Amino acid sequence: MVEHKPLALTVVYMGDSITEGQYVKAELRWTDIVSDSLQRKFLPSPINLMLLNQGVSGETTRQGLERFARSVQTHQPEIMTLQFGLNDCNCWVTDRGLPRVSLAAYRENLKEMIDRARVFGAREIILSTNHPTLRRKVLLSGESLEDGRCRYNDAVRRIAEEKNVTLCDIDAGFGNLGDDELEALLLPYPDHLHLSPAGHLKYATTIQPHIEQAIDRIVAEKQS
Repeated sequence: MVEHKPLALTVVYMGDSITEGQYVKAELRWTDIVSDSLQRKFLPSPINLMLLNQGVSGETTRQGLERFARSVQTHQPEIMTLQFGLNDCNCWVTDRGLPRVSLAAYRENLKEMIDRARVFGAREIILSTNHPTLRRKVLLSGESLEDGRCRYNDAVRRIAEEKNVTLCDIDAGFGNLGDDELEALLLPYPDHLHLSPAGHLKYATTIQPHIEQAIDRIVAEKQS
């Protein structure tokens, strides 16, 4: 490994239950898998990583933005991963056909989080789409959660291009899976949305290269 001067880097994982790793043991969450792998990679070097999981189950981008100051800004991370959407596009019976957060508001909330992260020092931002689920029941909105997820994912892809951040297309990374294959990556019915341990491992292998590349770019810049 190339010799480096001592350097501290902070990585914040910002998101909802998919980032938090709801219903799965901590060591099996994608954030812990990635963090452990990165710590091991840089163990022989003077690169010191602080990796913080700031995922909160059940949250939308509206709620994420409300806590952004304490969850991200106070840590001034050089790198932030950003994942929201499965709650935003969901349609509760009590909302009479409305999504929890409209697509227009979802876009603006993500953009503001990106802007705020940059003001507070983020040099690398990795924005993720959301993985496929088996939530195909038609809701009061006239579409399923899966239909909504696809629309909101399209917005994520456009935002990544518009804001010049790294896109981690988790949706594409999971590929065109059959129902049996997908079911193995999700928690069993009636959940069919949150990731199983196998799903977290697949998520980790999809996003980790983006995080590693971000770290390498920052290290190269600071050591030059």
